[in-house]
Amino acid sequence: MFEPEIVKVSSVQFKTKEEIIVHLSQLALDAGKITDVDSYIHAVLEREETASTAVGFGIAIPHGEAVAVRESFVACLHLMQPVTWDHDEVDLVFMIGVPLSSRNKEHLRILAMLSRHLMKEDFRKELRSAGTDHAFYECMKFLENER
Repeated sequence: MFEPEIVKVSSVQFKTKEEIIVHLSQLALDAGKITDVDSYIHAVLEREETASTAVGFGIAIPHGEAVAVRESFVACLHLMQPVTWDHDEVDLVFMIGVPLSSRNKEHLRILAMLSRHLMKEDFRKELRSAGTDHAFYECMKFLENER
């Protein structure tokens, strides 16, 4: 679910949440997690129209349902320069992708696991102090044991 290819620290100054969604979707495509980047981006943006996925604490958890998802993943991005996500400033983004065949149960399990840990201030501080891709990945990979 968490892999080095999709867990990144970025100093890029993204202007919009859409740019971030496109960037993370491309990482997921390159890592073989999705088969069609355009349909996945469309699904995530469609979900964003129903309600903001900014959840507070500088965190957004975008997601979407698409047949393009090959296997469950969470693409993670630590932004060194926060972006406005609807009405919140966000510097941690966790984009969830789950195959349609297991979307309800798997999606809720991943969302609950992320939420449980992201509610902890110490964990958020640890994530924000990770200044490299490797350090950020090391912070995230222990969550794999929650399966």
